[in-house]
Amino acid sequence: MPELRDVELITDGLLFPEGPVAMADGSVIVVELTGGRITRVATDGTKHTVAEVEGGPNGAAIGPDGALYVCNNGGTNPAIGGRIQRVDIVSGDVTTLYTECDGVSVGIPNDLVFDHTGNFWFTDHASRGSIFYAAPDGSSIRRAVKGTNAANGIGLSPDGSVLYWAETDTRQVHRRRVSAPGELVPSNGYGIHPALRRKEIDRWSLLIGLPGAHALDSLAIDSSGALCVGMLVDSGISEITPEGDWTVHTLPPSLADGAVTNICFGGDDLRTAFITCSVNGHLVRATWHRPGLPLAFNA
Repeated sequence: MPELRDVELITDGLLFPEGPVAMADGSVIVVELTGGRITRVATDGTKHTVAEVEGGPNGAAIGPDGALYVCNNGGTNPAIGGRIQRVDIVSGDVTTLYTECDGVSVGIPNDLVFDHTGNFWFTDHASRGSIFYAAPDGSSIRRAVKGTNAANGIGLSPDGSVLYWAETDTRQVHRRRVSAPGELVPSNGYGIHPALRRKEIDRWSLLIGLPGAHALDSLAIDSSGALCVGMLVDSGISEITPEGDWTVHTLPPSLADGAVTNICFGGDDLRTAFITCSVNGHLVRATWHRPGLPLAFNA
């Protein structure tokens, strides 16, 4: 397993950091899941609170209006229920956009990705969860996939034609072809199920299943279309190609962490990987071996 290159600690003392977002000025915004806040980390490691957020802020992404959109898993102390929220980066104002879809809770929102139409996909981390598609103004939400298992990170292929998501408990990465904004090509099944014979499983429903302790968290996609997925238990990033080839890039022993939760790409050439290490409360940076994929929206 190759070791990540040029790894250095940016800051520590974060309370279970997730959802890194690389900003144009070189800073990185992260959520602090157990700290109940959104934090901006400058290039020198100093921290500034963007907003206080009740519940459990989890995944985050910049939307078409320059605001930060956050998957809030609802937290536990106090539990406020899962929701999608908009955070004004300048004022810190927090607005709740969605708590339900067709009268049913959105579950445990975990991570999100915007497409080029300005709408976004997000995962529900419940054991019988869903993939949703929603508008950023709070006007429209639909359930696109039902029956996922602890769906976590989510991303789109470089041309936007394939939607991927990682499942933590099954250690699987799933994919669907995107036929139109918010529409997915139907699949015979979202994964390997004992009731299904191998030949009955749509090859587009499952990209890869990993062995052992390689539990998967959130992800980013690089310019080649490879998925770069944070790993729980193991300490590093799983690189998974669109063909299903798999490589693990590990953190050096001095920065090893049992919950490498997320990654994003920044810097002028998008070769800087910003990685959240949540057990130790670290945000680190490393050099990725190719540029990351530009996101639909930045700020």
